[in-house]
Amino acid sequence: MSSRSQLLSSTSSSSSPLSASKLCSQIHKNASQLFLTRRLPECLAALEPIITPPQDEQQQQHTNGDDRSSPPVAPIATVSGTLRIKVWNLYITLLSAIVDLGAEDGKRTFGQKEWKALVSKVRDGEIWETIVQTGYGGREGSVDADVVYNLATLLLNHSSSQTLNQQRLETYLSSYGQPDLDIAAHLQTSPSGSRRRRIPASGANTPKDLASRVRIVELFTLHVLPRNEEWDYAREFIRMSELLDEERKDVFLQTLDSLKEEKEQSCLRAAEIQREKDAELERQMQEEEWRRAKEAAAAERLQQDNGHKRTSSEIDYGIEKGHPNGAAKSRGPRSAEKLSGGKAVDPSGRTTFSPPPESSKNSKKVDKSHSRARQSRALITVLHNLLRSIGRTVSGNPMALLRTLLFMLGIIMALSRRDVRDRIRRITATSWQKVRGTVGMGVKVSYI
Repeated sequence: MSSRSQLLSSTSSSSSPLSASKLCSQIHKNASQLFLTRRLPECLAALEPIITPPQDEQQQQHTNGDDRSSPPVAPIATVSGTLRIKVWNLYITLLSAIVDLGAEDGKRTFGQKEWKALVSKVRDGEIWETIVQTGYGGREGSVDADVVYNLATLLLNHSSSQTLNQQRLETYLSSYGQPDLDIAAHLQTSPSGSRRRRIPASGANTPKDLASRVRIVELFTLHVLPRNEEWDYAREFIRMSELLDEERKDVFLQTLDSLKEEKEQSCLRAAEIQREKDAELERQMQEEEWRRAKEAAAAERLQQDNGHKRTSSEIDYGIEKGHPNGAAKSRGPRSAEKLSGGKAVDPSGRTTFSPPPESSKNSKKVDKSHSRARQSRALITVLHNLLRSIGRTVSGNPMALLRTLLFMLGIIMALSRRDVRDRIRRITATSWQKVRGTVGMGVKVSYI
């Protein structure tokens, strides 16, 4: 690295373009080897001396018989067009590889600050201005076509917005073919200014140069402008371009239409996929709501069933406990031999009367008190369940209570009238006479 710096300083102090070309060629060869072996930091460090204007004060001491000094230029600006294109293309490819490293590998390889600066230089389009100012003296139209194509491709792949790329390509395409009015450049290329450093212009209108410019038009109209939704502008540019013949124009227009149709279909497919996702999400939400409603209904039904089961079991338990005689009937056959009033049947068949023992009287009193308590508890349970059932019915359907109250109020109002009461009394008396007659006939028939 120190030998390369010494070589660069010795070449910078010399005005021979041959020495600069030899230096650039040697550095390009070494940097290419470093790039192929993925030693990106070393490759960048090797290229920087020839693509950066020197800061040495000796570069500002070359005069042309006057006190004014020429501004320092990078060694790459004084070499031949072929070598210049190779160096700039290698530099652009190196920057693209550095951006492709990603955040983790880039920070580990170059450091966080340096890697972010390089990525920002590429994505913001600053690299384009740097190459124009450093290698071509700020003349946009003098940039080599291959370099412009690689710069546009770099921005197309790594820049989120293609606005700057479109502006740079428009400037380059509009400035191509116009006369160079830079007087300083003409003085540098004139015989009297032969001692000054000469910045060569781009290649002439050779077939290779024409093919490169056609590639730039293709990249501009079929890639950059469609990314900016400039379909009509791209179509008009193709029709009005002087670099394209009629056959290429037809091919470019067909390709542009195909790209537009493909993008529209892609947008339609994306919209359809989004609609399907929305419909699926809505269906899942509806299913979830239906499932929750079903679970809530099942839980409510289970709660009601448990309430009915508890009510039925409590009522049955109260009735069973309220009839102790039923339990007494299920006792053994010996209990049936006992008769009420202290009667008992001996083995000979005779009926004897014996006073009941005192313990049996006490037990009967206890049974009666227990029976009354059980009956009272059963009645209270029935009333409690009835009131709870009425409460649930009223809370679930308040209109039922209102209808019941209105019905009872109607009955009370009807019974408050004297003629209605007399009519009900006559109907009741007539019905009771019929019932008595029917019962009497039944008694006579049963007697007969």
